[in-house]
Amino acid sequence: MINEERRRALRTIGAAGMIGLAGCSGDSNSEGDGGSSGDGGGGNSNAISWWNLAVQGTAKEATKKLESMFEEQTGIQVEQTKYENTPYKSAISNALGTNEAPDLFYIWPGPNRLGRYVRNGNVIPLDGVLSNKQQKAQIPDGIRGTKYKKGEILSWRNKGGKMYSIPYDLAGIPIWYNKNVLNDAGVDPKRLQHATDITWSEFLDICSKLSDAGYTAIECGNRNRWTIGHWVSAFMIKAAGVDHYYNAAYGLKGASLTDKPFQTALSRLKKLYDDGYFNKDINSLNNNEAASLFFNGQAGFWHQGTWVSEIISSQAPDSFAGIPDAMDYMWWPAFQDVYENSKNERMSVVPNSTVAISSQAAKRGDKHLANVKKFASFFGSLDAQKAFFEITGSPVTRTDVYDEVEMSPSQKTTTATVDQLQSADAVGMVFDVAFLPETTEALLSAGQELFTGASPPKLLQKAQKTNKKALSNLK
Repeated sequence: MINEERRRALRTIGAAGMIGLAGCSGDSNSEGDGGSSGDGGGGNSNAISWWNLAVQGTAKEATKKLESMFEEQTGIQVEQTKYENTPYKSAISNALGTNEAPDLFYIWPGPNRLGRYVRNGNVIPLDGVLSNKQQKAQIPDGIRGTKYKKGEILSWRNKGGKMYSIPYDLAGIPIWYNKNVLNDAGVDPKRLQHATDITWSEFLDICSKLSDAGYTAIECGNRNRWTIGHWVSAFMIKAAGVDHYYNAAYGLKGASLTDKPFQTALSRLKKLYDDGYFNKDINSLNNNEAASLFFNGQAGFWHQGTWVSEIISSQAPDSFAGIPDAMDYMWWPAFQDVYENSKNERMSVVPNSTVAISSQAAKRGDKHLANVKKFASFFGSLDAQKAFFEITGSPVTRTDVYDEVEMSPSQKTTTATVDQLQSADAVGMVFDVAFLPETTEALLSAGQELFTGASPPKLLQKAQKTNKKALSNLK
């Protein structure tokens, strides 16, 4: 069983301030894009192989820009291999530790992602890769979210430990609303703008008005499961609070995933579906298909992180006015009837995107590894993060970038989440990054089964049993 000292170290993640979360970009209609064979998936053995999720829209444009900037500055070639969100998770897990591993790869922080690769020795420490100046320019939690003690999956977010990945962007995870749809249904969008205090009963009332007006209240595509995982995470946090959420995940202070607030959370999520507020085909649509319906005025709400601009650029019609003219965000409804501090706690990704160096890259020669480290360091540079922000509109971890850019209304809207996250009492991250791998799988499955008639208490009992076993297997 995991000892109490190691458990206590996890309490840092429930502290006030920003907590790193899982950023998941949209899925396209295909199930994958890329995955060539060879050392790291590239055709040029001297090039740096870089795997990422940038398959569409502004994210694809940004990674191409970063590649060309680095090549122009250094003369070092880079080859990208791109995957959709869900296939990527399997591809990178299967590749690490083999000759197929890329040199550099996209990874989320947290025990279920970066942490497990640190524990398995699949990544190398990156201390010294970022200069002191680069580190000081970063949002502190961006750096802290990438530090681990080797072999300890649960040392994530300790102040000590070695740095195992380089952060470059972050994200808030709110609910977006279509202004035209809300107006047509008789709902004032101004009430929702960046709101933290929309109550559960008020949210239900808005959903009812949308439904009565002939709209789908909430559009969601959960074919790949991660999307409803965000809803489950948010509702659990809103019903129980960040501290209780993490205590249950790691077996602290007698907390359990079967506790009443979590049952309330899943029951309320199920109610949204049973009352017809979610689209009935939620488990058969993917995220991009749901997004397209939202952009085309079929639904009032759709959730997504502040990487949303890349999906707008690839899925919205040309006539769509974008952020903030056609859409804006609210935070998740507050369950103050269940947890009194609900409106003051949020869900975020700090950092959302990081890059790590595989242990295989270290076996490809000292000169090659030195080049890979140069590329990793490049992600922490002002020029790289500025270019990324200007193209994608997704907030970045270097705060000095915002002083360098004359922001558009869309960028001002997405970066407004950063101030609201920093002013929150506590911020938690989605379970598919923060919880143990086995628990994550159980909760992702529960998210789908919730809409096929399964009982919330039974789903949580199953998840708790899985979690308890997973914790006991940690040595």
